Amino acid sequence: MDCYKCEVQLTEENASEEHIILNACGGRLKSKGLLCKKCNSDFGDQFDRELAETTNDLANLLIIKRHNGEPQPIRTIHKATGEKYNIEYGGAPVQSKTNYEITVDKDGKGRLSINAKNEKEFKKTLSGLKRKYPDLDIDKILASAKKETLYLSEPLEINGHIGGKGALKSITKAAINYYLHKGGGREYIKHLLPYLEGKVEMDVAWMHYPEVDIYASPQGEVSHVLKLVGNSKEGILYAYVELFNVHCFIIRLNESYTGADIDFDYVFNVHSYEVKENQTNLKLTKSELNNLFVNKNSEPFEKVKERYARVIPIAYRMQDQYQINKIISKAVDKAFGAVPSGAVMTEELMAAMREQVVGGIMSFIAHRRRER
Repeated sequence: MDCYKCEVQLTEENASEEHIILNACGGRLKSKGLLCKKCNSDFGDQFDRELAETTNDLANLLIIKRHNGEPQPIRTIHKATGEKYNIEYGGAPVQSKTNYEITVDKDGKGRLSINAKNEKEFKKTLSGLKRKYPDLDIDKILASAKKETLYLSEPLEINGHIGGKGALKSITKAAINYYLHKGGGREYIKHLLPYLEGKVEMDVAWMHYPEVDIYASPQGEVSHVLKLVGNSKEGILYAYVELFNVHCFIIRLNESYTGADIDFDYVFNVHSYEVKENQTNLKLTKSELNNLFVNKNSEPFEKVKERYARVIPIAYRMQDQYQINKIISKAVDKAFGAVPSGAVMTEELMAAMREQVVGGIMSFIAHRRRER
């Protein structure tokens, strides 16, 4: 097979493994018969990154597992104080910046207060202060420092967005990749390559939220959806892409299509990895397809809000379980870490571990109840 962008013959040495749905979104459908390594890298650097950034909030909140690392932290703001935080993978908020304050009392004694997100940042701040205040006793400060987990009493505000030229190009590439992966011919999509390469602007992808869902997600499921339709009678080839059941797009691949009639779909559960086919319903005439671009839905906010309202409670449940598992894991590690190699676990250590697990979980549950 040849690279569909530069047409170089693909070999074991130059073929790349292309994620048809971005791995940043948890996509698992892949092919080594689409792009060479150079073209895949060029595309990724140009616009895939923009789509990854605009979908990172959902990937993070839904605890998506990727082949390459975890989703990036979400940058957010504490509504009450204006302080900046990062929401880590799994839902834990961590202050993005270490704060410190030096005060002097009436007797001339100085007091140093440092609030750091972790021990590494705490020590780094101390080292910096040591250069400015040579008399600072770092060992004494480390010995007296308190390490504790605090729950925020006020909510954090997340500002998400989708769209943008780069993101729409990435969605178009996903549709092209799926079409070629299903055996489609390059001649029907090659006119789109100058658009992906940034040489011309084309109006081929836009947000699409139909009145009737193209795929009806079962309760508790979050999925990605690909839909591909080729209709030779209407002369159209088009695709529909849905990410996390929230961000939905329609793509005009060809308006002079003369190939075989096709109707494929791919539904991927982002948590169970279950794949389903023949689950979608989308039939458009050429007039209906073009009308979606002539009369664009420029403000699909209500539809997006409805879809977020369905998905976010699923994310909350997953984060709760993730944090509870984390509490249990920490307690177990602490208990077994206190036992020398080869020693027997005593009843006292087991009781201490149970107490820590129960205390941590009860504190977490109490906070969640106050929060909701």
